Amino acid sequence: MTSSDSMPSIEAELYELSMPGRLLGKEVLDSRARRIGIVRSIRIALNPTRSELIVKGAEVEFPVDFAKVETVGTVVQLNSVVKEAEEIEVHDVIRLQKEVLDDIKSYLGAR
Repeated sequence: MTSSDSMPSIEAELYELSMPGRLLGKEVLDSRARRIGIVRSIRIALNPTRSELIVKGAEVEFPVDFAKVETVGTVVQLNSVVKEAEEIEVHDVIRLQKEVLDDIKSYLGAR
């Protein structure tokens, strides 16, 4: 038994308190420049170590490993094609940002 087998996996999901933030709420484009969603949160895990963006699309949420992030500016540009998500429109981005912000507010209010 290795030491990594005896340690439990630890995960944390991180949120920003502004919308859009430095990452939270930003549009995510795949390598074909298709708008596929927004960043909902950041997930980090230990044992095994991994970090990923959680992307919220029209009808799906999925993780994207940070290694697939090409650049972060006004949008998050990925270096790969994402087949899990359909392309979305600008009005979908606004709706998704509102949904994520409402979710965060409900998390904070539930304390």
